[in-house]
Amino acid sequence: MPKGVAPPDVIAYVLADLALILIAARLVGRAFVAIGQPRVVGEIIAGILIGPTVLGGHIATPKADGAGLVNDLYPFQAFSFLGLIGQVGLVFFMFLVGLELDQRLLRGKGLKILFVAVAAVAVPVAFGFVAAGLLDSSTWQPAGVDTTTFALFLGAGISVTAFPVMARILQEKGLLSSEMGAVGVGAAAVVTVLMFLVIAGASASAAGSGVVSEVGLKLVYALALIVGLVVVGRPLMAQALRLVDEREHLGSIVALMLAGALATALAADRIGINALVGGFLFGVAVPASEGLALSVIERMQDAVVLFFLPVFLAVSGLRTDFRLLDWDLIPGILLFLALMIVGKWGVGYAAARAVGLESRQAHTLGVLLNCRGLLILVVALIGLQLSVITAEMQLVFVIGAIVTTLMTGPLVDYFTAEEPTEADRHTSGVAILTS
Repeated sequence: MPKGVAPPDVIAYVLADLALILIAARLVGRAFVAIGQPRVVGEIIAGILIGPTVLGGHIATPKADGAGLVNDLYPFQAFSFLGLIGQVGLVFFMFLVGLELDQRLLRGKGLKILFVAVAAVAVPVAFGFVAAGLLDSSTWQPAGVDTTTFALFLGAGISVTAFPVMARILQEKGLLSSEMGAVGVGAAAVVTVLMFLVIAGASASAAGSGVVSEVGLKLVYALALIVGLVVVGRPLMAQALRLVDEREHLGSIVALMLAGALATALAADRIGINALVGGFLFGVAVPASEGLALSVIERMQDAVVLFFLPVFLAVSGLRTDFRLLDWDLIPGILLFLALMIVGKWGVGYAAARAVGLESRQAHTLGVLLNCRGLLILVVALIGLQLSVITAEMQLVFVIGAIVTTLMTGPLVDYFTAEEPTEADRHTSGVAILTS
């Protein structure tokens, strides 16, 4: 355990850090909205600006002490607590996304969603093996690491879609309730599950375990969770809601929904498909009731969107240090970026056209699938913890996250310029973030 501050002082650091993060996220987020970028991109950049790239030093990890000004501002115990706040907030945000999603739009689209999702993972994983063959030096692949393990981690990074960022952009543009939005969010959820199954396979390979058996077991658990929510959870919730007055007992209903979202997130986390997927699945499983959904969203939106989500985005940005960038890395970075864009935008466009979406809608879906956000940083962190990628490769993942996320907003604006939106539909607080 690295050195840190005395336990009585941790709360003081947490409070000061939260204030700094929220101010930076709001100011930088507003600046990015002014130049046509989604606020979420500014919130990511805000974390980088108040982190080691600008302030110097480095944040402590479970195995090493921190140093410099950034360590003075974010000591280990406080930073760990901030990370937990952000993770819980992300689960609640994805619960709201699932709750708000018009479930009628998902009916009859299961095959479309599955086709798009499988294509958007299978081809990038194949590209991971291509990248592993071209980036086979010790700069990228640590000595002694099996090529299959390295390739699977690269494939997982290329196949990432920023599920929460995609959902938030669709909300911001008023497209979450469109057919393209429903297929996109549904596909992003499946992509996230499949991507974590790829990571499970890579982790099993790194440990010398059976890849097929490990992935197969996690897939069975994931399907069991989904079936349990649909067959057991949803009917029970529907029966309970019929027995109570929604307006009179709204507080109790919200509390029980939050508990359900956390419990499902816990199950998803233990399975290995990530807690945020659990939050989303529980939101989708809640029986359709527009009045109830709007009431719950009104209760939660300010806390989730104005507090929790910026903390998650900024804390993740704080982990990034661009001082590692070197000119010798440029060819590898460009190669990886090209594979990322072709593997998601190109493949997403082709798959969307194959399931019947119009060209501009297919481009929009491909661009959104190409957005990496911060989930690719999760892949990189796991890779570093298992010592199957180098710090330089981790930096490439970070650059890929920023580039693909920055290009998302302008391209979505271009391709959706003529798309009808539901501007008057109440969304999960995103509208107030553009003001």
